[in-house]
Amino acid sequence: MRKKWGNRLVFAYLPVFILVIIVLLWIFFVTMSELSKQQAIKANEIYAENTMQYVDSKLRSIEQYIVQTLLDEQSVIDFYSVSPSSPNRYLNDRDVYKKLILLRDSFNEIDSVYLYRARDQVILSDTSMLALEQFTNSQYVNALMAAPSANHWSVGREYIDNAGVSTPVVSLVKRMPLPLGTDGILVVNIKIHTLSTLVSNVARSKFSYLHLLDANGDIIIGENIAGRGGSVDRTDFTVMKSDYTGWTIRSGFVDGIVFRFLSSLNTFWMVIGIITILAGALWIVYASRQNYKPIQSLLERLSSVPLQRPHILGQVKYDEFKIIDNLLDHLLEQFSKYRLENDENFSYRRRYLFEELLTGGQLRQEGEWERELSHFGFQETYDHYRVAIIEIDKYSSFTSTYNNKDQYLIKFIIDNVIQELNQKADIAICPEWIEKHRLCIVCQLPNDNDVDDRFREIMRKTVAWIHKNVAITITCGLGTKVSGIHRVSSSYDEALEALGYKTTFGVSSVIEFTDINSKTGEEIFRSLPYIRELVHFYRLGESDWKKHYNALFAEIRVQRFSREQVANLMNYLLFHFYKEMSGLSAEYLECWREYAMNPINEWIVNFDTIDELEEELRSILEDAALRLDLLRTQRSQHELIDQVKAYIENEYNSSDFSLVMLSERFKLTPNYLSRLFKEEFGEKFIDYLAGLRIEQAKYLLSTTSAPIQEIALKVGYTHTFSFIRVFKKLVGRTPGDYRKEYQQS
Repeated sequence: MRKKWGNRLVFAYLPVFILVIIVLLWIFFVTMSELSKQQAIKANEIYAENTMQYVDSKLRSIEQYIVQTLLDEQSVIDFYSVSPSSPNRYLNDRDVYKKLILLRDSFNEIDSVYLYRARDQVILSDTSMLALEQFTNSQYVNALMAAPSANHWSVGREYIDNAGVSTPVVSLVKRMPLPLGTDGILVVNIKIHTLSTLVSNVARSKFSYLHLLDANGDIIIGENIAGRGGSVDRTDFTVMKSDYTGWTIRSGFVDGIVFRFLSSLNTFWMVIGIITILAGALWIVYASRQNYKPIQSLLERLSSVPLQRPHILGQVKYDEFKIIDNLLDHLLEQFSKYRLENDENFSYRRRYLFEELLTGGQLRQEGEWERELSHFGFQETYDHYRVAIIEIDKYSSFTSTYNNKDQYLIKFIIDNVIQELNQKADIAICPEWIEKHRLCIVCQLPNDNDVDDRFREIMRKTVAWIHKNVAITITCGLGTKVSGIHRVSSSYDEALEALGYKTTFGVSSVIEFTDINSKTGEEIFRSLPYIRELVHFYRLGESDWKKHYNALFAEIRVQRFSREQVANLMNYLLFHFYKEMSGLSAEYLECWREYAMNPINEWIVNFDTIDELEEELRSILEDAALRLDLLRTQRSQHELIDQVKAYIENEYNSSDFSLVMLSERFKLTPNYLSRLFKEEFGEKFIDYLAGLRIEQAKYLLSTTSAPIQEIALKVGYTHTFSFIRVFKKLVGRTPGDYRKEYQQS
């Protein structure tokens, strides 16, 4: 195959390369002078800035040391505050004198230091103590005291000591006592010569000069700090003022030496540019031919491979990249097809193994499960497992509120939150949606309680995060930790059973299997008397049914029944209601069916928690009770029946009370009165009377210690045997057993 593409590559890039280099060189030489000047000015600015920072840093360190040393120094404070007649005055002045000497010797830059006390106009320096009028710098001190603010660095000045020697200095002035006193001043003199030497050591340059000026514009440090003399041509390129001292630095280049040097480089760079163009052209030719060799080798190899579509190679003559492009498209098409098939197979197999793992379906030989652990991301080194099931609460409301896309997004969020929390805990987990509303998580654990606690904490944080950040709630059931992968199904069953207790534990909670107590028939049987009493008083239209309704749900909460057990209790409640209400007239029964039985049936199927079930059932029963009362008041015999009922409640404890006596009292035949009673209350007169007497007997048995014979007489039974027989028939146990159970509870 000819090297057509290689030659095209060379002749395509070489002219462009040469043209670009020529243009770049022209631009470079045109802009070199200006750019060099700007860079030089920038370098000079940095040079001046560094010098200013160094001077400020040195002076600031001296000031900070003095402030730190004298701020809390008691002898200095006493120097300004002790009475002239104090016997300790001279000892204190000596201590201050020593402290001033220590300050002077702490820095080589300090020439002298002295304190001025305005009260008696005394100067205490590092060499002597004398009156202000004897001090050679008394005029300077008076000027400082007259100034409104004396905390500053001074301009350059001459300081004359007691020997008459004059020294150029700059002074640090502080009001005393520190920090803002009014009793005197502290003056620290810094030798300009020493300061100039320090600056020249750090800012030495052959090409630039630097002047340091005080606040009045007078030169503190002048001339070229490199020490050159003679006449020079200077231009200030940088003027910089210190915010700390108020001094100014002026800096620039000496006699244009930098710019002459940069200009001399133009010819040199021109030669270098031409050489670079020639070298680049040769390199492009060489590199193009070398880089073409792998393409030529690749084409030769592809030409020798049998293809399902051999016409690909013949589609474009001598267009190497087009041939490679067609071949790659074909290979990618095949790869995508194989990858899609593999992903689908892996997903199906993983889900099948997951369901088999949870259900304990097909028994596998020893070691076979271990070979499948990689499908779940588990390791062979750990052999303990725990299962958690997360359920979306009120799933019917969830599906009606969100469309399919939003449902998928929320499920993805739940899955992702678990994965994010698990990254911090570093636990091997395998989540899988086993049902539309349930996510199952199998966790592989070492035999370590700390890791088990971390997994439990992940579930709690997940439930809390979803409750806080998403407009739904989820509940988690946790099985116990089991040993061996073949026992994962046991932990799954436990998690599922724990989830069934969401009814009493509430939504948005984590329920562990160890937290629940499976109830036997005996615990459930304890709730049945509340149901019978509730239905009895409800049928009679008495408000006492609400008391027994509250007691029923209080008992359910105490026992912590599972959802299935609560549903069974509610079904029994509904059955007992229907049985009792069937004794009423047809219009009462129809009202009950429409406004109570049907809505209650729906809630028994769809409820999630005890709280919502209690609230909704109460609302349904209260509404139906109002409608039944309205029916009673609309009947013509309603007032008569109310009078009969009130009379019975007052006279029920009479031993000779009977239907005949009652009919004579209200001028009605016994049969007619019995029929009215049955239609209104759904039970016979004799049953209603017996129920009323037994209710009073139960009250007396639980609140008094009276003998059973006496209680029988009080409720209208002359024969104790008859009382015991009726009591056992209605209550299910004898009066003695009832009293004993009540006392034990």
